Amino acid sequence: MRKYKVAEMEVKPLVDKGGEVRVMMSPKTVDATQLIMGTATVPVGTTVKKHVHDYGEECFYVLQGKGVLYLEGVESIEFSAGEALIVPKGVPHSIENTGDEQIKVVFATAPLAPTAQAGHRNMGGNGHA
Repeated sequence: MRKYKVAEMEVKPLVDKGGEVRVMMSPKTVDATQLIMGTATVPVGTTVKKHVHDYGEECFYVLQGKGVLYLEGVESIEFSAGEALIVPKGVPHSIENTGDEQIKVVFATAPLAPTAQAGHRNMGGNGHA
């Protein structure tokens, strides 16, 4: 039977990118066919490692905290709670928590890549994009 609802704490967190990512809506969890969606937290003083999504755009809505989104070759964008941002397909990026509380966001990426590994490619290092 297809699942339509997922609780955040049901999903094992990914912690290898900097911060904690929980992919809640995906082909694995709810048989999603077009996108992934989830939550991410970035502790104070932490930077999400530079990475790229070769197959889709990524957007996120900031629930808590503030930081800087570094878009390689484009610009650096400061953000805070209540704002939404988009990362164009194929643009390497990283996120730095510049505030005094953790960042918490809801994110989505679409369309889906052919595999989870192809959907998120780490660029190495912790530096800014």
